Amino acid sequence: MTTHTLPLDDAIALSTGLQKGTFSSFDIVSAYLERIRNQDTWLHCFVEVYEKEALEAAKASDQMRKAGYSLGPLHGLPIAVKDLVDIEGKVTTIGSPIFANNIAKSDAHLTQRLKAAGAIIIGKTHMVQFALGGWGTNEHMGMPRNPWDHQVHRVPGGSSSGSAAAVAGGLVPLSIGTDTGGSVRLPAAYCGITGFKFTVGLVNTQGVAPLSKTLDSIGVFAKSMAETALVYDALVDDPHRTKSANAMTKDSAHKLLEGLRIGRIAPHELKDVQADIVKSYEHTLEFFKSVGAHITTLELPFAIADLAPMAIHIMVTEGAASYGALANDLTKPMDSGIRPRLQAGTKLLATDYIAALENQTKLKEQFAKVLEHVDIFATPTGLTTAVPLTEVNPSAPPVHFTRVFNVLDMCGVSVPVGLDAQDLPIGFQLGAAGGRDAFLIEVATAFQTLTQFHLVSPKPRV
Repeated sequence: MTTHTLPLDDAIALSTGLQKGTFSSFDIVSAYLERIRNQDTWLHCFVEVYEKEALEAAKASDQMRKAGYSLGPLHGLPIAVKDLVDIEGKVTTIGSPIFANNIAKSDAHLTQRLKAAGAIIIGKTHMVQFALGGWGTNEHMGMPRNPWDHQVHRVPGGSSSGSAAAVAGGLVPLSIGTDTGGSVRLPAAYCGITGFKFTVGLVNTQGVAPLSKTLDSIGVFAKSMAETALVYDALVDDPHRTKSANAMTKDSAHKLLEGLRIGRIAPHELKDVQADIVKSYEHTLEFFKSVGAHITTLELPFAIADLAPMAIHIMVTEGAASYGALANDLTKPMDSGIRPRLQAGTKLLATDYIAALENQTKLKEQFAKVLEHVDIFATPTGLTTAVPLTEVNPSAPPVHFTRVFNVLDMCGVSVPVGLDAQDLPIGFQLGAAGGRDAFLIEVATAFQTLTQFHLVSPKPRV
């Protein structure tokens, strides 16, 4: 089978074809490796590609299937992981040359789960240094390009920059990221793909380099929610996930969304949002209304902007616990926008940190009462679409809407909902109470079953 006949932009079709014996894992992995060789010199998504190991794993996968054994829907599919996830014998840089020789002694928990499900880890992807940034920039390791603009170097979003750009650019069907303030959902929005953030603690983060143990969570990138669910089911033992990822029909999608209670933000919370995004947000809410959902403007117990100081306080204090000594050592190479934040974190008082945690607990309790009246909380994902690298303001991270979900311990997803006037993708953010990940997956899958926004991809670079 040739590369041209493989459904490389559809992980569900690839999984189905593998299970039916229509094509082989070796064919699939070889095709993606060819794409990486041809395109990653431009996109700069991968820190390292494990070509030899991936091909050997693909051959082993094919042999296992021929013998009548299957490890599930991910068996034989390639996946990329953000370069803060440990893989035994491989370097984990955490986005920094400081850790260029940091060879992992064992697999992270999620690495073990992926391998147990038969997924083939094809390589490690670039990220923001120490995962501390929402734009995707990295002064020392390089920044992946957003594949939607072939002329202007636009941000891919961060901190899981390479993982998002690799999926959007068609270099891999699935990838793993992490999300502390929006680091999965923002890159997904900027790159026009689906980005799902798990509830904090739902997936064990052993072997994943931390930024903020209070706010960190694992996330998945894919073209669609149904594809994302393949990874979710491999990583999470969830008794509430009773349906296969691709079982939803238009009829069942309509039934799920009919009567769904969606909470929106008040119009004044949209005053600093790009006009195209506001228009798309309102149109998407109207779509949900048209299929029978109930839309309610939520009276939040806080202004969204007011969450920033608390979230930053928690993040930089906990980040300083891991990387503060490195930040204070001026001989160590560190991005100019990251060093001062970590240095500031080393000087914060323990009493203020505890006060921030107590405030977070109070807000979570207050918001839980708000969520009793709705099933889903919906916001735009970003304030803007992907900006040129030259317009990045390191002191103003684009996490205005996304960090809300981290602070409130929600699960969340960004789904594409169209393009702006510059033909750049727009993201729409859906969130549910912590622990309702399976429900959110079903809602997002239903939305994409009835729409086609997630089917739009950037033009290939010739």
